[in-house]
Amino acid sequence: MNKLIIDNSVNIEEIIVDSDMDITISFNDCKRNLNIQVMPGVCLKIFDISNNTNNSIVYNIAESCSVVINKLSINCSDTVDVNLNDMNSNIKFYSSIINYEDNEYKQNINHNDKDSISKIINHCINVYDNKFKFIVNGTIKKDSINSSFKQDNKIININNGKSFILPNLIVDNNDIDASHSAYIGTFDEDLIFYMMTRGLSLKECNSLLIKSFLLGSMDLDDRQRDILNSIIEKVNM
Repeated sequence: MNKLIIDNSVNIEEIIVDSDMDITISFNDCKRNLNIQVMPGVCLKIFDISNNTNNSIVYNIAESCSVVINKLSINCSDTVDVNLNDMNSNIKFYSSIINYEDNEYKQNINHNDKDSISKIINHCINVYDNKFKFIVNGTIKKDSINSSFKQDNKIININNGKSFILPNLIVDNNDIDASHSAYIGTFDEDLIFYMMTRGLSLKECNSLLIKSFLLGSMDLDDRQRDILNSIIEKVNM
């Protein structure tokens, strides 16, 4: 499988993926536009680590493609558009965010043809007394029969943050499977108490819960999981 690394030093706005590929994205302190065209029958895996970005990323996914995205964002206000343009196109998108300031993360998931599948999981740790907003728009067009759209959005407030989730679902077809959920809250106090009775400090409990919350749903190999664990351990919670 081909491999590609994209970071601040790479001056590119469009990528055409015409064979199976692993792409690593690493953007820091920037505002970028990136359009990724996934050609028919391609398997694409994205490992994205972004820090303090305001990026616009568009995925155009063709027939019989399989796309898996694991994205860790630190203090970002990104917009992501996913266009499932042809039949049997599918995506699994796992987005985890650590937020410190007033930010907004927006996703637009568009099912434009039949038998398309999307699974979207967005988890955020909102650290301070600030505002964070998820806006997730799912659209299933009239011709997108037998399509499936699953959306799960959760925000954990560590302190007194003001968080919002807008899980919008626009469906113009009855022959589909669609669901969305939204949760805003804190970690379970009973669970923390139980963990502390087993000898863990409050800081250790929070660290384990944060790692599980941010990484537990992702589709990672051991190397990628170690990288993200290391990043999370260094972040000031």
